[in-house]
Amino acid sequence: MDSITNSQEHIRRKVLLYWISMEDRLYLFRCSFPLALALTTLHANGVSSALGWFFSAIALDTGTLIWRRNVKKHIMMIDTERCWQDAGLFHVAAVATYTIAGYNWVLGAPTNYVVTAIVFGASLMTHCSWVPTMRVWSNTVALLLPFSLIIFAANQAGLLNPTSGMLCLMLLGTAAVIMHFNRQKYFETFSQLQAEQDLAAKADEAVNIAVQERARAEEANRVKSDFMATMSHEIRTPMNAIMGFSDLITRISKEPKTREYGGYIQEASIGLLTVLNDVLTFSKMEAQKVELDIAPLEFSGLFESLLFWSAKARDKNVDLKMLLDDLPQEEMLADEGRLRQILSNLISNALKFTPEGGRIVVRARTVSRQYSTLRLRFEVSDTGIGFAEGVADKLFAPFVQANGEISKTYGGTGLGLAICSRLVTLMGGDIGANGKLGEGATFWFEVPLDYAVTPLHQSA
Repeated sequence: MDSITNSQEHIRRKVLLYWISMEDRLYLFRCSFPLALALTTLHANGVSSALGWFFSAIALDTGTLIWRRNVKKHIMMIDTERCWQDAGLFHVAAVATYTIAGYNWVLGAPTNYVVTAIVFGASLMTHCSWVPTMRVWSNTVALLLPFSLIIFAANQAGLLNPTSGMLCLMLLGTAAVIMHFNRQKYFETFSQLQAEQDLAAKADEAVNIAVQERARAEEANRVKSDFMATMSHEIRTPMNAIMGFSDLITRISKEPKTREYGGYIQEASIGLLTVLNDVLTFSKMEAQKVELDIAPLEFSGLFESLLFWSAKARDKNVDLKMLLDDLPQEEMLADEGRLRQILSNLISNALKFTPEGGRIVVRARTVSRQYSTLRLRFEVSDTGIGFAEGVADKLFAPFVQANGEISKTYGGTGLGLAICSRLVTLMGGDIGANGKLGEGATFWFEVPLDYAVTPLHQSA
């Protein structure tokens, strides 16, 4: 309730400032009124009367101006209800001053100044509609005073008849309509500002809620990542023991069944360890704890370490070739371990989805050279199951595979490609895939690498 009250008070102050700015503009226009009042009164009532009315008008306008300046200066502390009451009083005083002066003109020289008095009274009637005060009486008094001057002046000049009376009533009605319109406009403006402020408040509240929810989600994600990283470490330790002892049993046991079962345990352990490693790596990425270990790299050594995939391909009767002729012979600055991890993931995927008798080709080439930087492209193509059109963009999202049947048939967590994508992005590169269902697929990535030592032909 307090917030609503404060909001309404803020709008009242805003409307009051708008009205004051309008009055300040009108003041520049009315600054000639006291002089016109003095000149007219001078001819009708003499010098002393002219000076008296001149200084009265000056004092009233100056006092009103000072009051408006004071309200603007202390707008955050003033009582808006009281200000509107004061505005009404000042307005009535101004209209009364000029109306009484008009009566003096008519009484002093009814023949010469009756038209001036009528026009002046009409202008005062239209001017009184500018005060959108919360009180009706001040506007009513300000409206009737100049109207009485018009009637009095017309009567003194013998111009009051049914036609002129009808015109006077029409003028009174017009001024009353304008006054009512301005009062309605004030309340409409108040309601509109209130609605806009309420909408802004709701928008701010929605933004605050969104920020809080985002903070909660990020915290939950961080806790999840920390939990997964911790659990992966805790599980990987006993898994190493299981793998070690299953390997030992397989090698030293003389019982065929024991060796067979030991082999099953070892294969399952290797699969589980792969999953744990993927979860651990992805959790570190989620927690933004993965950093690149940049060091000089020779590509011959990198691809020698990947030759064990050739043996796995032979075991599955899949032809695996590596075409690496276009790679630089110089040492490059790169994270060898992360490059090996990306390539191993892509080759492992290709091998998993390529049936017996299929073929896998690993290519690497230079895409562009610029000063001491090379942009290298790596591709892993296979003749496996491929994927449908429109699936490529989804493959690099975490826990996503081409369809549910693939997960059931081939297994896997769906993290391998997501990890590759994030590592390539961390290296400042790009990754993508293209393929056709039943016709194989090609996974590629490009990364920029700097020379470990700038070649002479580049530095020259």
